[in-house]
Amino acid sequence: MTLRALALSAAIAATTVVAQIPRFTPRELPLTRFICRLASGVSPSSIAARYRIVLLDTTSDAPFALFLVKRPGNQDALQAQMRADPDVVWVEDDQSISTPEGQAGKGSTVAAVGGRDQLYDMNSAYLEQINWSESLANSNGRTVRLAILDTGLSPEQLGLWTRVSASSNMVEPGLPAYDIPRGVDSNANGVQDESVGHGTMVTGLADLIGPRVNFVIARVADSDGNATAWRVLKGLAFAVANGAEVANISLGSTDQIVALTEVLNWCEERNLLVVAPTGNDSVDRARYPARISKVICVAGLAIDDIKADFSNWDGKTSSAAPATGLASSWWDSDYVGLWSGTSFASPMVSASVANALRRTTPKDAGDLKRAVEDSGVNIDGLNPPYSGQLGTKLNFINLDTFIRNIGG
Repeated sequence: MTLRALALSAAIAATTVVAQIPRFTPRELPLTRFICRLASGVSPSSIAARYRIVLLDTTSDAPFALFLVKRPGNQDALQAQMRADPDVVWVEDDQSISTPEGQAGKGSTVAAVGGRDQLYDMNSAYLEQINWSESLANSNGRTVRLAILDTGLSPEQLGLWTRVSASSNMVEPGLPAYDIPRGVDSNANGVQDESVGHGTMVTGLADLIGPRVNFVIARVADSDGNATAWRVLKGLAFAVANGAEVANISLGSTDQIVALTEVLNWCEERNLLVVAPTGNDSVDRARYPARISKVICVAGLAIDDIKADFSNWDGKTSSAAPATGLASSWWDSDYVGLWSGTSFASPMVSASVANALRRTTPKDAGDLKRAVEDSGVNIDGLNPPYSGQLGTKLNFINLDTFIRNIGG
C-alpha cells in the first residue's frame, strides 16, 4: 500500500467515532432544538437554567447558542416567552439543509493526469464563457479569505490545503474537516455518501477562478450532503472569526430557514458576503439561503448561456454562471471530478468576488452584491421564459473593475 493510501486509510479509520454523534434526517430533525442569539455578555448557561432547557452547543467567537427542550409542552409558547426576554435577541428552530446535488446522484470521474493544467483545459470553454482573465487571477494583491461551507476538503488535495488559513469540522467535532467517504446514509434512502467529493469540487473550482485566494474550510455537511442550520451558523461564525470576506454555501433547503436570515444580518454587519446556489429542482423559486435578500443567489447556465435544465430561477437571482459538466479536484486525487449543478456555479461567483477584493480594500457586503449584479451580462434575450429571473451572467473582468471602483 502506498503512503498516500495509508494516510487516507488512517483518515477514514479515524472517523469511526462518528457513530457516537447524533444524526437527524430532514424528517427526523427535532423541532425541540432552538437556535438563539443572546444579548451581549449573557451566559448561555444562565438561559438554559432560566427556561429549564439543555445547552447543546455555543459559538466561541459569536453570541449564538443551541438548546434542546427537554420537557413536553407548547414549544411556540416557550419561544414567545424567550423572545420577550431582553437577554434573548432572537430564537428560532433548528432546521435541515442539504447539497442540491444529493438528490440527483453523484457526478462521474476521469483519471487525473495533469493536475491544475488538466482542469484548466477541461474547463476552458466555461472560463471563456465568464470572461475569466489569467493575468487578473494571478496578479499581486493582498490576502483575501473565501470561506467554503460544505462537506470539507479531501486530505489528498495537498495543494489546496496549502492555501487553507483555517479549518473546522462542525459535523464530527474534534476531527479534521476532511471530505472523505464515511459510510453515512443520513437521509435514509439506502445510498451512502451521496455527496462525498462535493466540498472538494467546490473548493477546486474556486481555486481555478482565484488561484491566489486563501480558504477557510468549514465542514458543515456530512458525506451524504446533509447539514443543519446550526452547523451552517457555526460555519459562518467561524468564517467571520477567521477573517473571511466572502463565504460560499453550496447548500439549500426548500423551506425558509429563519435562523439563517437572522444570522445573515449579523454577517452583513461584519462585511461577510454570502453566495449560494438557486438549487436544481427546475422550479421558479430559489432554495434557501440563496433566496434571502442579503445573499448573492446564483443560477446555473449551459455552455450557450441558456438556463441549465435543472437550475431553479427566481426574481431574487443576482448572477448566473456555468453549471454543466464542470471538472474539478476530487476527494480521491487519482481522479478528476465531473459534476453538474448550481452548487458549482456558485464558487465561480464567490471566487471572482474574492479575487477582485485582493486588488482593493475591504468593501461593504451590500456594495459587493450590487457590483455582481451590475457588472454582469444581460442574458434575458437568450432566455425569454426566464426574463428577470436569472440575474446577469458573471463577467470576471467587468466585476474586477466594478469592485475596485466601489466608493470611487
